[in-house]
Amino acid sequence: LDFIKWNIKTQIEIGCSTKQCFCLGTGKNYKFLHALNEEEKYFEKIIPLEHPRFIMQYRLKRKEEYISRYLDEFARN
Repeated sequence: LDFIKWNIKTQIEIGCSTKQCFCLGTGKNYKFLHALNEEEKYFEKIIPLEHPRFIMQYRLKRKEEYISRYLDEFARN
Protein backbone atom coordinates (compact mmCIF):
# COMPACT_ATOMS: atom_id res chain seq x y z
CA LEU A 1 0.00 0.00 0.00
CA ASP A 2 2.82 2.40 0.82
CA PHE A 3 4.46 1.71 -2.53
CA ILE A 4 1.18 2.28 -4.39
CA LYS A 5 0.63 5.62 -2.63
CA TRP A 6 4.24 6.65 -3.28
CA ASN A 7 3.92 5.70 -6.94
CA ILE A 8 0.70 7.67 -7.50
CA LYS A 9 2.08 10.72 -5.68
CA THR A 10 5.29 10.55 -7.73
CA GLN A 11 3.36 10.41 -11.00
CA ILE A 12 1.22 13.37 -9.95
CA GLU A 13 4.34 15.34 -8.94
CA ILE A 14 5.87 14.86 -12.40
CA GLY A 15 2.80 16.31 -14.04
CA CYS A 16 0.15 13.62 -14.50
CA SER A 17 -3.34 15.01 -14.52
CA THR A 18 -5.53 14.46 -11.48
CA LYS A 19 -8.74 15.29 -13.34
CA GLN A 20 -9.39 11.64 -14.14
CA CYS A 21 -7.85 8.22 -13.93
CA PHE A 22 -8.47 5.17 -16.10
CA CYS A 23 -8.56 1.99 -14.05
CA LEU A 24 -7.78 -1.27 -15.84
CA GLY A 25 -10.22 -3.59 -14.14
CA THR A 26 -13.84 -3.12 -13.18
CA GLY A 27 -13.84 -5.49 -10.21
CA LYS A 28 -11.22 -5.72 -7.49
CA ASN A 29 -8.84 -3.24 -9.14
CA TYR A 30 -11.56 -0.59 -9.36
CA LYS A 31 -12.85 -1.28 -5.86
CA PHE A 32 -9.34 -0.91 -4.42
CA LEU A 33 -8.48 2.24 -6.39
CA HIS A 34 -11.86 3.82 -5.62
CA ALA A 35 -11.44 3.21 -1.88
CA LEU A 36 -7.88 4.56 -1.96
CA ASN A 37 -9.03 7.62 -3.88
CA GLU A 38 -11.83 8.26 -1.37
CA GLU A 39 -9.18 8.32 1.35
CA GLU A 40 -6.41 10.23 -0.45
CA LYS A 41 -8.38 12.37 -2.97
CA TYR A 42 -5.90 11.82 -5.83
CA PHE A 43 -8.36 12.06 -8.74
CA GLU A 44 -11.61 13.88 -9.46
CA LYS A 45 -12.97 10.92 -11.41
CA ILE A 46 -12.02 7.26 -11.92
CA ILE A 47 -13.17 5.56 -15.11
CA PRO A 48 -13.14 1.75 -14.88
CA LEU A 49 -12.39 -0.25 -18.03
CA GLU A 50 -12.35 -4.01 -18.43
CA HIS A 51 -8.90 -5.44 -17.85
CA PRO A 52 -7.17 -6.44 -21.12
CA ARG A 53 -6.32 -9.91 -19.77
CA PHE A 54 -9.99 -10.50 -18.93
CA ILE A 55 -10.98 -9.45 -22.44
CA MET A 56 -8.41 -11.69 -24.12
CA GLN A 57 -9.14 -14.65 -21.87
CA TYR A 58 -12.94 -14.52 -21.59
CA ARG A 59 -14.31 -12.11 -24.20
CA LEU A 60 -12.04 -12.54 -27.19
CA LYS A 61 -14.96 -12.74 -29.65
CA ARG A 62 -16.13 -9.32 -28.41
CA LYS A 63 -12.66 -7.75 -28.44
CA GLU A 64 -13.66 -5.07 -30.97
CA GLU A 65 -16.46 -3.86 -28.65
CA TYR A 66 -13.96 -3.34 -25.84
CA ILE A 67 -11.48 -1.61 -28.13
CA SER A 68 -14.24 0.77 -29.22
CA ARG A 69 -15.17 1.43 -25.61
CA TYR A 70 -11.55 2.20 -24.71
CA LEU A 71 -11.22 4.58 -27.65
CA ASP A 72 -14.56 6.27 -26.87
CA GLU A 73 -13.57 6.81 -23.22
CA PHE A 74 -10.12 8.12 -24.17
CA ALA A 75 -11.63 10.55 -26.70
CA ARG A 76 -14.39 11.72 -24.36
CA ASN A 77 -12.12 12.21 -21.38
